[in-house]
Amino acid sequence: MLLAVVYGYCKGRSAAAVSGQSLAWTNIPLIALAIISIGPSIFAAILYLTYRFGLVQPPARGFHFGSFVYSLPVDFALMNWAFVPLYVVCRIRPNLGAARLAMWFSVVVMSVPNVVLFGLAPEMISSAYDSGQGIGIIQAVLLWPPIAMIWPGLASLIIDADTSLMFVLMALTGVLPTLGLVTWVAGRLVGRAVPSRG
Repeated sequence: MLLAVVYGYCKGRSAAAVSGQSLAWTNIPLIALAIISIGPSIFAAILYLTYRFGLVQPPARGFHFGSFVYSLPVDFALMNWAFVPLYVVCRIRPNLGAARLAMWFSVVVMSVPNVVLFGLAPEMISSAYDSGQGIGIIQAVLLWPPIAMIWPGLASLIIDADTSLMFVLMALTGVLPTLGLVTWVAGRLVGRAVPSRG
């Protein structure tokens, strides 16, 4: 992912130097990815401090600053890998028909399901025996491929794969990349239709 970001940055910088236009708007997908990846852990850290200093009554099951707080940002970033190709496409081809509108559509639609990740902050710092199960369930729901509902054979193919391959297949065909792709296409179609009406 980092190599793709560096590639997009370099290509976009050279294209901007030639055309003389600002590409600051193309950074929006990376900003959204950073907020989605790090935001829940920051919220969990703030919640931990409020419990620690007695500003908020801690839950009866207890709390601790566990590994979820610093390990989940990587998981959340990998789940949301689709923001990176969106950034790269916008950097490389900023003049592609309605690219800016399509980018906004994709960023908003891919970000909305991730709001639920912020609700996992109490579980990230919980010291309960079964803490973390809710996090795994939410991640599985966000990774589950929508096409598997239409084509059940694909679901069994994904589940029967090795564990590491299963997660890769789920991430590639999951809810978020599918939503991003569909809204990217829809944004480009809307962008083309709007000027023709005016």
